[in-house]
Amino acid sequence: MKDWLLLFLRLIAGVGLAYWAGHGKVFDEETREAYSLVLADAGIPAAYFTTLFLGVVEFFGSCFIAAGFFTRKAASLMIIAAGTSAAIQLLILEAPVAHLFLLDQDAGFGTGIFMIAYVVLLLFGPGNISFDAGRRRVSAED
Repeated sequence: MKDWLLLFLRLIAGVGLAYWAGHGKVFDEETREAYSLVLADAGIPAAYFTTLFLGVVEFFGSCFIAAGFFTRKAASLMIIAAGTSAAIQLLILEAPVAHLFLLDQDAGFGTGIFMIAYVVLLLFGPGNISFDAGRRRVSAED
């Protein structure tokens, strides 16, 4: 049962963040420009690079998590990326803390919810239904 719950958590957190936050910043020029403009208006240096970097980390890190591939390393990186996004939202954009837990595009995509999911994956690992588990089984057989 635990393995199925971890698979479900990985898929929801991985696919959700990859689609909601990372995809637009990486593959959609209009979204990337809009987000970098928000960061630039807030005084973030190198706003375009920051947007692109966060997008790449969010998209590909989330894909790794959804697949269960290097899950703990990806979750660690995603905690840093989500923490950066949360800091931008709270400190620079002055969003209320409650916005970190709303699944709303204008409110921050539930950054707090994703951070909790990544901490759970960091602590418990990906479960037995993952590429990581397959890599462990292959290594044990050698």
